[in-house]
Amino acid sequence: MNRKEFLKLSTGIIGGLAIPGAFGDSANPAETDPVKNHSLDKSYLELGLTGMARAEGWFDAHWGAGVIAGYYLCTENRLNESITTGIKKPLDAVIRLRSAQFAPFPKESVDETLIEALPRALLPAIKGGLRAHGHAVIFTSLSTKALRDVPYMAQSALIDALCGHSRQIGRKKPEKLEDKTAAKPYPDSQAMIEATFDSLIRFKGLLGRPSIRRPNFTHMTTHTEALVNLEKMGYPDLAKEGHTGHRVHIGVPFPEIAGTTDVPANRAALEAVMSDSYWNNKQNQGQWNRKWNLTDNPNDDWIASGHLFKVLYSYHRLIGRIKDKEKVKLCSRILMERYMNPEVQGG
Repeated sequence: MNRKEFLKLSTGIIGGLAIPGAFGDSANPAETDPVKNHSLDKSYLELGLTGMARAEGWFDAHWGAGVIAGYYLCTENRLNESITTGIKKPLDAVIRLRSAQFAPFPKESVDETLIEALPRALLPAIKGGLRAHGHAVIFTSLSTKALRDVPYMAQSALIDALCGHSRQIGRKKPEKLEDKTAAKPYPDSQAMIEATFDSLIRFKGLLGRPSIRRPNFTHMTTHTEALVNLEKMGYPDLAKEGHTGHRVHIGVPFPEIAGTTDVPANRAALEAVMSDSYWNNKQNQGQWNRKWNLTDNPNDDWIASGHLFKVLYSYHRLIGRIKDKEKVKLCSRILMERYMNPEVQGG
């Protein structure tokens, strides 16, 4: 990908994020090709919050969280109408296929102050180490952000159900750092973002080796953005409490690679995912809606459960904070191969 293509891709995506200085002084406005923003309506936030709250256990909250992330992916980025429509299709499909989980709650009085219960419930789930790959942070960050945009959804039953996911995760035994001296907050959120990308780049040796099961590095991205977003929303102390667990998360060891494994020349890239052809490909759409099968569909219906939406939403909010664009391109391939190659297993 040459400089002009990268600028076109990145400006189209990052341009809607309002991150100042994403390209420093290197971007030439004449080389950009911004398009009219085509976003989704707020009913997707309402449905996403409902889908999270009606989940039977924290894992099933993935479906609603994915809908919320899909909404923000389309709303915060300058995506063309075809891509937005392509993203909307699998969102609509999961809402339709899991209609009971997205059924509205009975009407009750609204109290916007109840939103603050979400970050309060998060604290026990993040103290002392890593639990559930950071999902309590990820879910709380998304749901708090969404509720601020649709405060009329702040009803007691829904809020209590959302808090229940953090309470459930908080009962898990945390994974801790072996070196206790390293269990300290990052100097700032930028240091945490840099540490995440430094960790991701370690996995470049896995490119083209689908048979090697991946560590849970995709959630490293969503975990990082969730902590950054908590700080942005006004909870810096809470975000810092999550730094120890984050250090555990990004410190996962690199898997062993067999010396005889072939490495194909074709490698995944972010621009391939953020394209009309990817989202409107009939074969992709069929694959996404198939049930899990170890032989030829080990990734199951991961797109509907929201993993790709959450990664794309989070990743696009982070890449503007990394000055080394070659590092961004390499990390993009590492992440996107997980989603573009159904043979690749792991988080």
